[in-house]
Amino acid sequence: MKINLVGETFQQRSLPFNAQRTINFFPVYDKDGKEVSALYGTAGMVEFGNAGAQGHRQSFTSSNGRCFFVAGSALYEVFADGSTVDRGALLTSTGNVSIDENNVQLGVCDGTSLYTMTYADNAFAQVTDSDLPESVGFLTVIDNYFVVNENNSGRFFISSISDGTAWDALDFATAESNPDELKCVKNALGQLWLIGDKTTEIWTNTGASAFPFGRISGAIMEVGVIAPHSVQDVDNSLVWLGQDQYGSGIVYRAQGFTPQPISSEPVNLLIAKATSPEEITSWVYQEDGHTFYALTGGGLETTLVYDMSVGQWHERSYNNGGDLAPHLAQCCTFAFGKQLVGDRRNGKIYELSLDYYDDAGESIVSERIYTHLSDMDRRIRYNRLDISMEVGVGNQTGEGVNPLISMQLSKDGARTWSNWFNTPIGKIGQYQTKVSFRRLGITEQMTFKIRISDPIKKALTGSYLS
Repeated sequence: MKINLVGETFQQRSLPFNAQRTINFFPVYDKDGKEVSALYGTAGMVEFGNAGAQGHRQSFTSSNGRCFFVAGSALYEVFADGSTVDRGALLTSTGNVSIDENNVQLGVCDGTSLYTMTYADNAFAQVTDSDLPESVGFLTVIDNYFVVNENNSGRFFISSISDGTAWDALDFATAESNPDELKCVKNALGQLWLIGDKTTEIWTNTGASAFPFGRISGAIMEVGVIAPHSVQDVDNSLVWLGQDQYGSGIVYRAQGFTPQPISSEPVNLLIAKATSPEEITSWVYQEDGHTFYALTGGGLETTLVYDMSVGQWHERSYNNGGDLAPHLAQCCTFAFGKQLVGDRRNGKIYELSLDYYDDAGESIVSERIYTHLSDMDRRIRYNRLDISMEVGVGNQTGEGVNPLISMQLSKDGARTWSNWFNTPIGKIGQYQTKVSFRRLGITEQMTFKIRISDPIKKALTGSYLS
């Protein structure tokens, strides 16, 4: 009998109701495959470069192909060979950062101050124009105007065109549909999104001489943002961790000017457990046709990842001595044909790819908790669990020469688990290996948990009971 192996993280408040969890696996669908779905292991990392000793805060690849990371208090330029050079110092060393560019300058905002680096001569400095607000929270660029929001107000300011160092005290406007604070400004789909605590307005460049931006008629959403650095312009839409007058902690995706929730109730429960949700940040990358939107930090237990291609959530976790922890990546940018991520703990930069099977030498522990199995609460004997997967993928040497898959079972709705049982996946070339677990017991409800920690290719296509 075929049973459901593939699925997303969907662990409900009541574990006996639904305990599904997908950690360091992600679902793949193919209607013409052996099965219509499979679980693949998530991307691993290999070290690419190093930018000092302090943790990364943001990354950016410019339109002219230059790559930058902010690590600690420094802006680093990263080159194709992995080497780095320090381009300038910020006044802060921690906290989230926003980066954008006009046609001649790179702009960096650390949540209080604004900095620019001129591409022509690499000159880096804090913007000290007295007409710039004393404290600014977020930076975006639209039509070559630098745009920042003033902290603790509803106002946003624009720079002179193509010059992020020059500001006029009269070049500001206020998001006025609601008196909430403006938390994020974002150029998305060629329009200026002004995202506040509880509401969002969309403005556009009208070309007016007095002030070039004006609100689009009717472009108001009754949803704001709880974590400004969760906002991403991705897949022809805007995605963010939002809140409104009734509560917070739902991830939205804009369909036109309408916010559509994309986070499931179980994902909302995981977000609700975050100790500092306003500090949650995000990163996005694309591989093999999948576009992944990741929420991390802010006290989340793991990194929550939404696969835009299939509309499902999974989790990514760094192996912290066997405990769950957020993924090491704090930020991600595509440069030199690679997905480059910055370590949240230190200045290391990694290449992220499905071609790597560990996290720069640390095991990736991939785990799936199945859906519960029951038949009107009748006691059933479970003789054998067969797992269909790509076998014979052991390594030539080192860890994973004889890889194993491990299984636990629960007979009480995933509240307690058995000891681990192990079975081989097959040494390299052992393509006829059968992956089975036997004599599973008798129970009214059965739940399986499987785990693979060896640094090997992971591709699971089905499960069958007999």
